[in-house]
Amino acid sequence: MIAFDVRTAFLILGLLYVLLPTITWVVLAGRRTLQVGLWCGGGLLLGCAAILVGLRDSIPEWITIVLASTMIRVSLLIRIQSLRLELDKPWPWRWLALAEIATLLIFLSLQYGLHNFVLRAQFNSAVMTGLLLHLALLAWRIGRDEQSSSAKWIARIYGLVVVALLFRLYSLFGETGNTNFLQEGLSAQLLTLSLVLSAIVGHFGYVGLALDRALRRELLAVAERARDEESRRLGSQIAQLDRQRSLGELSASLGHELNQPLTAILTNAQVAKRGLQAGRFDAGQLGEFLDKIIHNTQRASQIIERIRGFIRPSVTRQEQVNLQLVVAEVAELVAAEAHKRQVTLSLPAQPEPVLVMGDLIQLSQIILNVVRNALEALTAMPRREICITCHGEDGRARLRICDSGPGLTPEALTQAGKPFFTTKPNGLGMGVSISKAIAAQHGGTLTLANAREGGGAIAELNLPTLQREEPL
Repeated sequence: MIAFDVRTAFLILGLLYVLLPTITWVVLAGRRTLQVGLWCGGGLLLGCAAILVGLRDSIPEWITIVLASTMIRVSLLIRIQSLRLELDKPWPWRWLALAEIATLLIFLSLQYGLHNFVLRAQFNSAVMTGLLLHLALLAWRIGRDEQSSSAKWIARIYGLVVVALLFRLYSLFGETGNTNFLQEGLSAQLLTLSLVLSAIVGHFGYVGLALDRALRRELLAVAERARDEESRRLGSQIAQLDRQRSLGELSASLGHELNQPLTAILTNAQVAKRGLQAGRFDAGQLGEFLDKIIHNTQRASQIIERIRGFIRPSVTRQEQVNLQLVVAEVAELVAAEAHKRQVTLSLPAQPEPVLVMGDLIQLSQIILNVVRNALEALTAMPRREICITCHGEDGRARLRICDSGPGLTPEALTQAGKPFFTTKPNGLGMGVSISKAIAAQHGGTLTLANAREGGGAIAELNLPTLQREEPL
C-alpha cells in the first residue's frame, strides 16, 4: 500500500491548486484572456474543494460531501468551458448551470433521500469521470490540431486521473454502508496521487499552451498586417491600372479635346505670322492673337496635367477635398466623350462647398467609373442625360449620379461590386468593386439603385464631411 496519508495529501493538493493557478495568472500577465481566467478560476475552486475534503474530520460533513463535491464539479465544468472556448465551441452558460443543478438534485436525493451513500459515491465518481474524460479529449484535440505538446501533456495527465477514477468506481461495487474517501485504501490513494500530478503537470502544461497560443496569435496578427499591407499595395496598383484603362478607352475623346486648343494655337500663330509678313497688323491686333495663343496653350497644359495627375502612380494622401471641384474636373475629363455620345451632363450649382477628407485622385476615380458606366448605358436611349448633385447633410456628403438609362437588372443590383462581375461584353468587372473599396477606405459607401420614376440608375457616394469652418 502507498505510504502516505490521504488527508494530508488532499491538503497538499488543495494548496497546489490554489498556488499554481495564481502563478499561472501572474506568468500570463499581458496574455490573459477569458480562457485563461476560467482555467485559473477553475483551479482555485478545485483547490478550495480539496482543502475542505482534507479537513473532513474538523468541519461539518455536509460541507465536505455536498459543498466540496459541488465545487469540484463546477471547477471541472469551468475548465471544460475554457478549452471549448479555445476551440471556438463554447457551451451556453445556462446549459452548464442547468446540468449542475440537475446533478446536485440527484446527488442530494441519493444522500439525504435514499440514504444510499455507496450509490451517491458511485454517481459522483461517474460524473467526475465523464467530465475529466471530456476535458482530456478536448486537450488532446487542441494538441492534435495545433501540434501542441503542452496540450497533449494536459490530456495525458487528466487521462491518468480518469483511470484512477475508474479504479475507484470499480472498488465501490460490492461496498455497503457509509463510505469515507479518506480511509478507502488503495483506490483513494491512487486517485489522490494522480490529482497531485495533474495539479503540477496540468498547470505548467497550460502555461505552455497559453504561451504557444499567444505567440501564434501574435504571428497571425503580424501575418495579417503584412497581408493587409500587400493587399493595399496591390489594390493601389489595380486602381492605377483601372485609371489607365479608363483613360485608354477615352483616348480618342481626350485626343479630340486636346486637338482643339493645339489647332487654335497653330491657326492663330499662322495668322499672326502672315499678318506680320504683310505688314497689316498693328500692336493691338498682334497682342490679341498672342493672348489667344497663351489662352489655348494654358488650356492644353491643363488638359495634359489633368491626364498626368490621374494616370500616374500616387501614394494615398489624406487631405481636404472639395467634392464639387472633383465633380467639375471629372466632367471636363469626359466632356468630349459625352459630346460624342450626345449626352447632356448636368451639374446644378451648390451654394456651399462640400468638404471631405480623402485622396483626390481616388475619389475622382469613383466618380469617373460611375459616369463612364452611365455614358455607356445611355448609348441606345432616346433621352440621354446625366445629372450629378452634391450636398452635405447631417455630417455626411451625398454625391448622387443619376442617368436616364434603362436602369440596372435585379442581378446587377445584387452582384454589382463583386470582383469580375460585369454586364459589358468586354468589361473586366473591377470598376465598381474598386470604387466600393475606395469608398470604404474613406469611411463611406457607394450604393447603386434604380430610380422609382422615369427609369435610370442612381449611384450615391456617401462620405463623412468636414466642418465648414475648416479651410480648404
